[in-house]
Amino acid sequence: MKGFCAITLCALGLGYLCLAAACSPPSTGEPPTADWQGTVDAFVSLGRGQAIPEHLLQEDAARTGEEFDPNGYFPILDHLSMEPGYVLDYVYWYDFMGGFPVLYARPEEQPRYGTLSEYQDAVGDLSPEAFRHGFLDHVRTDGTAEGFFQFVVLRVMGRQFYLYWHANYDDATVICSRARLEELLGGIGELGQEMPAEDREKARALDVAPMVELQDDTVLVQVVIFTKWGGFFRQSYTIGREFPHQVLHWEEEELVPYDCGIQF
Repeated sequence: MKGFCAITLCALGLGYLCLAAACSPPSTGEPPTADWQGTVDAFVSLGRGQAIPEHLLQEDAARTGEEFDPNGYFPILDHLSMEPGYVLDYVYWYDFMGGFPVLYARPEEQPRYGTLSEYQDAVGDLSPEAFRHGFLDHVRTDGTAEGFFQFVVLRVMGRQFYLYWHANYDDATVICSRARLEELLGGIGELGQEMPAEDREKARALDVAPMVELQDDTVLVQVVIFTKWGGFFRQSYTIGREFPHQVLHWEEEELVPYDCGIQF
């Protein structure tokens, strides 16, 4: 994968895997793993680089099928795949507060829902968790540490395309490398408030290397994310190893606060 630094996957004990720039390639002679920061960068470039089609900026907008296809994520998240017979799709939510995609999984032979109202009529009321992440019930990992890392990337960032107005608050980005951390800190203040010097130093001291621990029945994934409307956080996920990969528990720890001060 393309990226800013090559990060190697090191074994630190039975079932425990950690990403760190200082690690050496496995002694078995296997090649180093792909650059996980490069995976995130490619994912961001694909999704956030999409201009919103004008026809979606109206209530209950009808999709034409010519819009961005989120199934294009999977060549980047190459340790993930849809459940056989399923594809990833979405309808578009638009109202006076903004607009964003509502992702869902559907059987390949089933026609896509053309509008938000069609989707709501078909599925009924959804819990907030199902509304945001229900599509993940049909996303498989290949069982590797990288697969579960990519699963979390998709969960955190999968809806970040065609964001309009207030929906742009959904900007949480997974940070994996020291180079990306420094680049991010260098851009803070170009748009919005500066970060206090003492908080910059705290941010520079962060260990942003993702961690994946493969256990008997579950996987623990920890990542550092950044949002301009909150700062740096460590998110921890406990995920079932067997498909469907249920998120059994997750929690978030504030590391360094920051708010750009911009209000939509």
